[in-house]
Amino acid sequence: MEQKIQTQLELIKKSNAWIKNSLDGEKQKNAYRNMVDCRRKLNKKKFALEGNPAAAMYGESQAGKSYLVSALLSEAGKPFMVLDGLGNEFDFKNQINPRGNEMESTSVVTRFSTKYKWINPDFPIIAKLLSPTDIILVICEAYYNNLKVNKPLSFEELKEKISSFESIYKNKQDCQNLIIEDDILDIEDYFNNNFSKLVYNNIKDANFFEKISVLVTKISPDEWKDVFSLFWNFNPQLTKLFDDLIKQYKQLNFADTIYLPIDAVLRSKGTLLDVSRLDEIYDSFKGQETEYSAKSNVFYKDRDGNEQMTEFSKPYLCALTAELIFVLPETIKTNKPFLAQTDLLDFPGLRRSENTSEDKITDLSLTTLLRRGRVDYLFNKYSSYERINTLLFCQKHSQSGQSVMPEKLNSWIGNMIGKTSAERENFKSPVSPLFVISTWFNKDMEFDNNDDKQGKIQSLNERWNQRFSKTLEKEIFKIDTYPWLIDWTKSNPNFQNIFLLRDFDKSSEFNSQIYIGFNQYKEEKEEKIHNDYPNFREDLKRSFIDFDFVKRHFENPSESWDRAASINEDGTKLIIEKLTIAANNINSARLEKTQTELNEISQTICAELLKHFHSNDKDKELQKAKSIAGDIQFKLDTAFRGDGIKLYGQLMKELMIDEGAVLELYRKKIDDIEHRDVINMNIYSTYRQRIPVVENDTVDAYFERLCTHYEKTSEEQKEYFRTELELKQIDLEELIHSNSNLIKNNAQQLAEVLLEHWIAYVALNNKNTIQQILASEGSSALQDMTELFQKLFEKLGLAKLIAEKIRRYIDGYNKTDFPYEIIADISAELLNKCINTVGFEYFDESEISDLRQANENNNLGLVLDQHTNPKEKSVSELFEKIENWTDIIQSKPEEMKSLPSYHNYLSWYNRLKIGFVSVCDIPNYDIVANEKLGSIIKESETINY
Repeated sequence: MEQKIQTQLELIKKSNAWIKNSLDGEKQKNAYRNMVDCRRKLNKKKFALEGNPAAAMYGESQAGKSYLVSALLSEAGKPFMVLDGLGNEFDFKNQINPRGNEMESTSVVTRFSTKYKWINPDFPIIAKLLSPTDIILVICEAYYNNLKVNKPLSFEELKEKISSFESIYKNKQDCQNLIIEDDILDIEDYFNNNFSKLVYNNIKDANFFEKISVLVTKISPDEWKDVFSLFWNFNPQLTKLFDDLIKQYKQLNFADTIYLPIDAVLRSKGTLLDVSRLDEIYDSFKGQETEYSAKSNVFYKDRDGNEQMTEFSKPYLCALTAELIFVLPETIKTNKPFLAQTDLLDFPGLRRSENTSEDKITDLSLTTLLRRGRVDYLFNKYSSYERINTLLFCQKHSQSGQSVMPEKLNSWIGNMIGKTSAERENFKSPVSPLFVISTWFNKDMEFDNNDDKQGKIQSLNERWNQRFSKTLEKEIFKIDTYPWLIDWTKSNPNFQNIFLLRDFDKSSEFNSQIYIGFNQYKEEKEEKIHNDYPNFREDLKRSFIDFDFVKRHFENPSESWDRAASINEDGTKLIIEKLTIAANNINSARLEKTQTELNEISQTICAELLKHFHSNDKDKELQKAKSIAGDIQFKLDTAFRGDGIKLYGQLMKELMIDEGAVLELYRKKIDDIEHRDVINMNIYSTYRQRIPVVENDTVDAYFERLCTHYEKTSEEQKEYFRTELELKQIDLEELIHSNSNLIKNNAQQLAEVLLEHWIAYVALNNKNTIQQILASEGSSALQDMTELFQKLFEKLGLAKLIAEKIRRYIDGYNKTDFPYEIIADISAELLNKCINTVGFEYFDESEISDLRQANENNNLGLVLDQHTNPKEKSVSELFEKIENWTDIIQSKPEEMKSLPSYHNYLSWYNRLKIGFVSVCDIPNYDIVANEKLGSIIKESETINY
């Protein structure tokens, strides 16, 4: 698969060379951008496939991830040990992992793998470093999601800065390939997906991404801070941090992989896993380790393949490292078979965002911002680049301390498994790639002397209500917004891959007092019985099994309890069993999904190239378009013959839309969105939560799912239930389509509804002139013309154009505060210009040039040059001609062209034909170039994944 991707990347290179030599103007720009987007998608897939499949542990800080790592990797009764290159063993939990103490402890991703190999036994730890692009986005994460921004640059200031960058760099030579065009466009995607639309739109509309993407290879690493600090408002503290990181990285020749001695990760010497290393960038060491060393030896191969060894700062190494890799021995696969197919990743814990004021950043808060930026960015990148095959999400018993987890989980599910229940149904694996691990289960098993009384079932149930209903459903998953928990697949709507995990040490007689003996014997000897309530745990088990959430979301509640609550069972063995099944199946399911997506990219590439290839089919399409245009022109000439030309003005008036109609339409649309929001919040949220709306849902299909959920099985019960819904004023149509504003932004919705409205608007029966000229006697001319305009709207991207023009007046406003008059006026003007010129005013020079060439080569009869009205000798002469209209028609018809109304009619008449031809995508080509393109297309069509 990787080889086919490489072949396709070579074809894109050929295609872009052809595009550069054979196209120009907007056509060249759009074709090139589409091919670059395909190139980026292919490289993303290649990056994902090149990495080892990985199961990642993720959750809030101190959610029990470290215990899960040790439990999954350790042998029975023994701690988890790692080896250096000489075979020496080190206790990972006590000699390497930082002390947690309920505090944030790590800021790097830790990988445990049997597949990676070190190349020098003195340097057994592998470190994957952030790229320069990664560092830019880490700083952006810190800035946009962890700072109170005082005064961002205005749009005009942004444009001025970007113009100055263009002036400085446009005539310089390429000087680096560490940040290239694709990286800038990847940054654009990241902004669009992760930061506010107002921020993204301002930078995008100021043309930063478009202009800097073609200049970036001319900008040296020493100058990166001057350009990319624009992203964070040129904040001096953040710019200092960025520049310091780049200067340090330069000392390693921007190597992406380095090798470290075991000392670099030993706690006694100041382990790189400890987040405190970041604080030491601008502060002194404040730890307790007496053997602490501020530097580490580093071994790597430079970009020319030469081996290099140097000494490097640990604080900066911690900041530059994305991932530390511990190589596991082959023998571990015997007892941990899942490790034969997958690596384990331990992500830094997520914490609540900072709220530092932009003008109050100290050196200490600067490194805290770096922590937050790194943690947020690393998971986002691994998720979007599909480097996580299986996600073990760790959830502790207490309430959530952050607010971004729901969106992050939903994003990973969408990228890895599928965005809808239908897509997830197609992900063929017997075990879900998402594991939800309920950690700290020992806290739920604790006996509460105050509340736990025999027969008092409520105190037992409250444990599960707190953990599952309040914390998991409402806070962490937010199923009202992201309903995947209750809409997992079509065949199994309820997600059922949740596991329990308790800590042996925390379950001892010195902590939760569940079992006795672990601290002394490293195994549990007996259960701790509470004399006041000897059957406490039997009742607790029954309350767990009978709890509604547990029945719906645990595949086997009784087994889940027994495998985590029984003596010497902490839940790990059940997780390993399921993880082994997942490891053996998920990679093939992931490859199948990737295969489908790669074939879609291939189709996109071929479709883009075929737009510019001349074939016999396009000749037929062209002839059909000419024929339809001729029919409509005949109807117009017939209608406007003689003094019928006076009807032309009325026809155009009926085709145009006035600002007042647009204003009314927009007010209604916004009211409709708000109305649906209110209804959804007040009366529909419960139903949507229990029975989620799916993509392309219908009233009948949703009603059937309602009946299934509420046990309405007979036809009689269903009819009664339907009546009951009507009596309670539950409108299923409204329920299904509520919250549509979450799908598209308001500017998009308004622009699209305007174009849809116009198509219906011109076909109304009260448009007498339109009906008389274009729709009488069963004529299809009106339908043909509206279909033409629909194609033109799509070809020109008119909805997008309108949305971009009005977006600046909508972003940042509440819906009720929209400046309706302004956006209605802009929208009406843009639409009417398209109608009045049949899209001609929106064609760029390259499109007109193509039409001119096609006109000459194919004898199309297009009139592309519109002449101005001949000048009359005086105003009185013009009025004289108007008075003698009838005589001029009969004796000197050519003089009609000098009359304004007739001249305007001729212009629209000619452009109507141009419009019909233009939507045929007639290419401007020469025979040799067309043959070259044909060869590229043939090669592209042979690639099938």
